[in-house]
Amino acid sequence: MKEIKVETFVLGPLETNSYLLSSGNDAVVIDCGMEPEPMLQAIRERQLNVEAIYLTHMHLDHIGGVSRLQELTGAKIYGNNKDLYLHDIPLKEGGSLEYKRMLNFEINDLSQGRITILGNPVMILETPGHTPGSLSFFFPAQGCIFVGDLLFMISVGRTDLPGGNRDELHSSIQNKIFILPGETKVFSGHGPMTTVKHEIRNNPQFV
Repeated sequence: MKEIKVETFVLGPLETNSYLLSSGNDAVVIDCGMEPEPMLQAIRERQLNVEAIYLTHMHLDHIGGVSRLQELTGAKIYGNNKDLYLHDIPLKEGGSLEYKRMLNFEINDLSQGRITILGNPVMILETPGHTPGSLSFFFPAQGCIFVGDLLFMISVGRTDLPGGNRDELHSSIQNKIFILPGETKVFSGHGPMTTVKHEIRNNPQFV
């Protein structure tokens, strides 16, 4: 396995965690929030070859910088097409209708299964609840998972926006995340990193 470096860039007005994963000069990005210049600058300065952009879900605060990132890198974009409905919903309801022309990139559809990222095996998990197309990316060799807005430290993602479903969100967390090794690092879409064990023991939604 190749070693992977994980860097967190907190981007945009909603302070979205956007992740730059690199191995040598090769890299991928998981989510890219609005106002992405700090991440773009790091990529330019280090002359990284960004191979792909992976989306945990398609709320605007997680994809608002994707067009600029793709312009810089030419990377392909991967996400779950079940979330494309958000492009036709107004911003005040959790969509991106007013910004639709900014999001003129093509998305390659992903579903649950195994892929390879930066020379390492990755399990794509379908984890709906926050949105129908929410995905989580589990890196077993690195002992970490990227969950978007599914789960936070001592909290969970909101389900009151169109497409959200509280029962599905709880099921996704319990049946897809909490079955992972306890020391698995959980990288969320907002806030600090946590671990599976910490959330099982302390998250008020489940204790």
